[in-house]
Amino acid sequence: MRAELWQEQRLQLSLTKELVQAIELLQYSALDLEAFLYEQSLENPFLEIRRGRMRRRTSRTDKDRKQWLENISGRTETLAGHLLAQLPGLMLPAKEERMVRHLIAALDEDGYLRVPLAELAARFSVSEQEVERALRFVQSLDPPGVGARDLAECLLLQLERRPERDELAETIVRHHFVAFAEKAWKTLAKQLGVSLGELQRVFELIRTLEPRPGIHYANETPHFIVPDLIVTRQADGGWIVTYNDDIHPELGWNKEYERHIVAIGDRHAERFMKEKYRQFTWLAKSLEQRKQTLVHLMGIIIDRQRSCFESGLSALKPMTMREVAEELGVHESTVSRAVRHKYVQTPFGTIELRRFFSSAATAGAGETASSVQVKAIIQTLISAEDRRAPLSDQQLADLLRDQHGIAISRRTVAKYREQLRIPSSAKRKQYTSLP
Repeated sequence: MRAELWQEQRLQLSLTKELVQAIELLQYSALDLEAFLYEQSLENPFLEIRRGRMRRRTSRTDKDRKQWLENISGRTETLAGHLLAQLPGLMLPAKEERMVRHLIAALDEDGYLRVPLAELAARFSVSEQEVERALRFVQSLDPPGVGARDLAECLLLQLERRPERDELAETIVRHHFVAFAEKAWKTLAKQLGVSLGELQRVFELIRTLEPRPGIHYANETPHFIVPDLIVTRQADGGWIVTYNDDIHPELGWNKEYERHIVAIGDRHAERFMKEKYRQFTWLAKSLEQRKQTLVHLMGIIIDRQRSCFESGLSALKPMTMREVAEELGVHESTVSRAVRHKYVQTPFGTIELRRFFSSAATAGAGETASSVQVKAIIQTLISAEDRRAPLSDQQLADLLRDQHGIAISRRTVAKYREQLRIPSSAKRKQYTSLP
C-alpha cells in the first residue's frame, strides 16, 4: 500500500457580521429600518439619532400632503373588539360570558371558528353542548355569519337573519350546498321539484351574502406606508428618482463623548470606542449603499416601464427580476431583497416595487405582453360574456390569440383566471335571464 499526500484548495465565502447587516438593511422596510437604527443606538453609546432631515423639509405642497395622506391606512375596528362590545347586551352569566370571550378570541380573520368543539370543550372542562350553546350566542352577534364553522353554515346564518325568510334558499344551503355550488342544477331541480329559474334566483340571492364576515374589520394594528423612493416628472417630460431621506433619521457620532473617553486615557475604553466607530462607519456605508441600490434599481425600472409611468399600471410590460439584476450587475436575490416591502410614490399613487415585475406572454410579431395586461383582457372578456353561455378557458385562449395576438395555453388562462378569483365557466353559467 502506497501513501499519497493530496493538497486541495477551496474558496469559501465567509459571511461576516457586517455583510449580514448590509443584506438585512437592504431588505428592511422603511419602518423596520427606523426601528433597527434606534436599536443600534441603544447598543452603541457613541451613535446619535438626529431628526434634522425631517425638520429641514418643511415646505411641502398641497399635492405632496395629499399623496402622503393617502398612505395612511384607515383606523378600523377589529372584529374581536366589535364582537366584545356587544356582549353587555346579552346579559350572560359569568361562566357563559367567559366561554363566549374565549370563542371570540378563537375566531380567524374571516370570522370563522376553525377549532373543533370537542377540543374547546376539553380546554374549558365543559361538555360539547355547553360550547355549542356559547357558540350560538357568538353567532347571534353582528356581523351576520360570524362564528360559522364552514361556508355553508356562514351563508345559512345570514339567510336566517333576513327580514323575509327564503325557505328554498335555506333548504338548498342546509342540505344540498355542495351540489348547488358545483352547479349540478338539473339534477337538483328534479330532486327539489323546482325550475332552473328558481335555482338561478337563489344563486343570485346567495351572491349578495358575505362569505367572509370578518374581512371588513382590521386584524392588525393599522400601519403607515412610507415610500422609499419618489418619482416625479420633469418639465422636459423626463423622470427623476429621489430617495426619501425622511424614512430614517440622520446618523451622527457623539464627539463630546469621544473627547471624554480620550481624556480618561483608559486603553480598554479606547479600544471599545474604536470598535464602535468601526461599526458606525460600516452602518453609515451600508445605509448609503442601500440608498444607491434602490435609486439605481428604480432608474432601471423607469427605463423599462416608461409606458407604465406615462399611462398607468395597465401599460405594464413584462419584466423579471433576473433581467433587472443582470443590468444592475448583481445577483437576482439582491433585487428580490431590494424590492421586498418597498414602495415608490408615483404620479398615479404609491406602488409596491414588486408590482412592476411580471412574467411575459407571447404576443404577435415577436412582441410580449405582461401577465398584468393579459389578466386585464381576460377580465374584460369575461365581464362582457353571455352568462347563459360563458366562455370556457379554451375559448378565452382563442380570443386572446385571434383578437389580441397573445398566444397562451388554456392551462395558463385557467391559472390567470384563478388568480383573478373568477370561477370556471360551469360555475359562471346562468340558466335563465333575471328581470
